[in-house]
Amino acid sequence: MKKIYIVTTYTGTLLSYLIKNISKTPYAHVSIALNKELRPMYSFGRLNPKTPIFAGFVEENINEGLYAIRKNTMCRVYSLDVTDLQYEKVYENIMKVSNNRDEYDYDVKALVRLTIDRPREKEYKYVCSHFVADMLQKSDVKIFDKPSYETIPNDFYDLDALELEYEGLLSKYSNRETLYIPRAVKA
Repeated sequence: MKKIYIVTTYTGTLLSYLIKNISKTPYAHVSIALNKELRPMYSFGRLNPKTPIFAGFVEENINEGLYAIRKNTMCRVYSLDVTDLQYEKVYENIMKVSNNRDEYDYDVKALVRLTIDRPREKEYKYVCSHFVADMLQKSDVKIFDKPSYETIPNDFYDLDALELEYEGLLSKYSNRETLYIPRAVKA
């Protein structure tokens, strides 16, 4: 067994503020990482940390890019147990997108449609939550009972399949031993 990590964040940027308030969710962005250090996290988001205008496949790191600018970024880090085969498939699927990143775009229309509960699927286009859910789905990791393109950041919040490892400032994640918030034991 191995672990993959799902990271939900709220940076406080204008776009994340709008997503948070329209979707009524505490976190507006989702990334996936293949190690507990979260280096790197993979997602779809801004290519330039200073502007949301250009977006696509991104490799994010704590204290770099947008997270270096937005040091008060709040996050939740979840772990998910997967088999060795599922882990390899997740890695391969992410690398397939990474190696062909020029073919993929951020799906602005899907972002707007998700806010009015009218999701859409478009080949080679993703928003962050669709990307993470699709990488899991294509790797035979079943945590949702709906298509990946219908997934929103709030769907990851308190999902039974995920184990909450940390909640707090993303910039303090490396000190997580002192900030660990365990999930309540289920009866």
